[in-house]
Amino acid sequence: MSIMHNSQITAPERAYRWLRQQIGELPYNQEAFLSENAIAEAAGVSRTPVREALLRLEAEGLLRRVPHKGAYIPALTGTDLKEILEVRQVIGEWATRQVAKHRVDLVPQLEAILDEQGQTTDPVAFIELDIAFHRTIVEGAGNATLAQVYDAQRFKQERLGIQAVLATTDRFKAVLVEHRAIVAGIKAGNPDQAAQAALSHLESTRNAVSTQRSTR
Repeated sequence: MSIMHNSQITAPERAYRWLRQQIGELPYNQEAFLSENAIAEAAGVSRTPVREALLRLEAEGLLRRVPHKGAYIPALTGTDLKEILEVRQVIGEWATRQVAKHRVDLVPQLEAILDEQGQTTDPVAFIELDIAFHRTIVEGAGNATLAQVYDAQRFKQERLGIQAVLATTDRFKAVLVEHRAIVAGIKAGNPDQAAQAALSHLESTRNAVSTQRSTR
């Protein structure tokens, strides 16, 4: 059922989800302005829930609210990209090692995410599952502070990730192969194998982002 016609979803949540999708699909190196009226009409809500959604998204760092007018969605800068990838490298590698050492029990959960990820060709849904995969590893490592730092980049990662999978025709398949290599290292209880797979995956993502940037 479409979220726009699901009566169980509140109006602010409907506006929030609509905006999240628009931001996710916007090329990361492009900016945009959305008026409150346009958002309300597209999401099928009034302007009041739109304002609530804008406040929520502003707190998440995805846009800058222009009172009584709408929202400015900035482009991600080269610095943004560098920081996102560095956070993923430092925390992701450490977390993957910890999980391979102590949380092999997470393998069924990770495999279930991969099974679901392999069933979708929608870029937004695919990257949401991608983020869920990596968050499961980071949270499983057991350091709540590092998990919060990692999660603070989640929505920027989503916007970047969507464009990365659109960069080449085989990126969907490549991501799944790379994720399975990470799981194989964890399942084997081999921190070095798992960490190397995680770093190789990140390097592949970095290359996909570079390809996307060079074509724009």
